[in-house]
Amino acid sequence: MLKGNLTCEDISRLLLPYIDDKLSENKRNRVAIHLRNCPFCMEKYRIIKSLFDKIQQRNIQRAKKFQQYALLSAYCDNEVSDTMKDNIEASLALSCDLVERTHKINTLKKLLNTTFEKQFEYIELNLEKSIIKRLEDEKLINKIKKLFKRN
Repeated sequence: MLKGNLTCEDISRLLLPYIDDKLSENKRNRVAIHLRNCPFCMEKYRIIKSLFDKIQQRNIQRAKKFQQYALLSAYCDNEVSDTMKDNIEASLALSCDLVERTHKINTLKKLLNTTFEKQFEYIELNLEKSIIKRLEDEKLINKIKKLFKRN
């Protein structure tokens, strides 16, 4: 299969490892020679390579945005050093986008906290109601009231 000259079929199987730089030096050189001599495989390589580059660029951009959001989130929670806080505030002064993001993060955190508190209160209230209902059903509520009146 890989002895001698590489076929276009061989190149199809080796393009991804070639792009990822996972081939031995010998195979890498043989793929490069084939690509220089075969316009069809070279075009295929260019298309796949450009797609990989775009995906990699998007992943880098997403990672940067995630780091930005994590930093802004830490800033909103007062979990950054004074130096970092000064840097963020300077950036906020220069960037309307960062101000908007910080505002969105704060709003989201407030909403999540409020929702959690409401859910917790709802669960507590339902639990209390269910306990009282069960005590009433078992006719224990009057006994408990009498017990507290004695003390």
